Amino acid sequence: MAEPVQPVGQPESTEPAPAATPTRARNYALDLLRIVSIVGVVAIHSFGELAGDDSARNQRDWIPAAVIDIAFIWVVPVFVIISGTLTLAPRAHTTGAGDFYRKRALRLVPALIFWHLAYIFVGNWIILGRELNPAETLADVFNTSVYPHLYFLWLILGLYLAAPPLARYLHSISLRTAKITTAVVLGVILLLFMAQAASIQAGLGWQYPWNMLTQWFPYLGYFMAGWVLAQVRISKRTAAMLGGAAVVLSIFNIWHWINQDSTPVLNVITPSSYIGLGVTLAALCIFTSVFHLLKDWRPAPRLARFILAMFNAAFGVFLSHYLILTWLTFKVLGEDLQPTLATMTFKFTAATVGAFILSYTALRIPWLRRVF
Repeated sequence: MAEPVQPVGQPESTEPAPAATPTRARNYALDLLRIVSIVGVVAIHSFGELAGDDSARNQRDWIPAAVIDIAFIWVVPVFVIISGTLTLAPRAHTTGAGDFYRKRALRLVPALIFWHLAYIFVGNWIILGRELNPAETLADVFNTSVYPHLYFLWLILGLYLAAPPLARYLHSISLRTAKITTAVVLGVILLLFMAQAASIQAGLGWQYPWNMLTQWFPYLGYFMAGWVLAQVRISKRTAAMLGGAAVVLSIFNIWHWINQDSTPVLNVITPSSYIGLGVTLAALCIFTSVFHLLKDWRPAPRLARFILAMFNAAFGVFLSHYLILTWLTFKVLGEDLQPTLATMTFKFTAATVGAFILSYTALRIPWLRRVF
């Protein structure tokens, strides 16, 4: 269940909301955003097979694959923003940091261990037929490179560790100061990755050191923004305008990816990555628009139950979908088959449906639900 967001006072001296404050009704915008974000992740990993291949740029299917891939590039930042909205809310910290860490560890650590083992032994060893070298495997775990999506577990783990002191800080200051602090953090991180892009373009070779200890930091601004953006008061008209801005920014991001060979300056100013200016602005606009447009929406009971079921299954879909994609690619279609729009659409559909069915079923089995 998503945790409701508590309002925060405006003045600098305002005390944090007490634990007894009545909770708000469920915000289904968060549920929908999480479901769409997970489906978008599956799309990125399906169509990115061709969209991320520079040698395939002259193929007929490359542009539609790139459009679909980059159209969803905002989903990982938005997923982190949603986590910040829920995890940094006062209600998540009413029983103290120790209880917060215990609950998150019981939820996250079993999944982290189980799915690393699953992808090492089932994905790499059984499906891909790779020999397992203990030293290389441990290095892959440390560098979060066992499988392309498992880095996210280390990312969230790091943000969870930072959450209690960060929440205390955010709850002790005014909303205006929280906005400024969040903007500064986002700006510093964007500048860091502009420097990385400039270094790569200049042939200097410096890149951010991604590993299990550092994955969380580039997403800290998104995490803080989730809490801040949920507190702001904006009109429906402003929220709709932000939605329009998100569409324009998404079109720009798609255009930039397709034309990046001829845009060296833009490649530095706004790298086509989860930590790029265009993607950051699009993600912030999408979250703010959807959150505030739909915050008072109450779906019919049957639809509400369906949304909640899909929301609960979403994390398991994220964890399991790449195993299905790997099996489809190497065992069903064959690794020698060149990716086309048709084959990628098939894999996306099969992996999405299959992962939702698998996760929905696993959540009803007591010994499996802890890792889904």
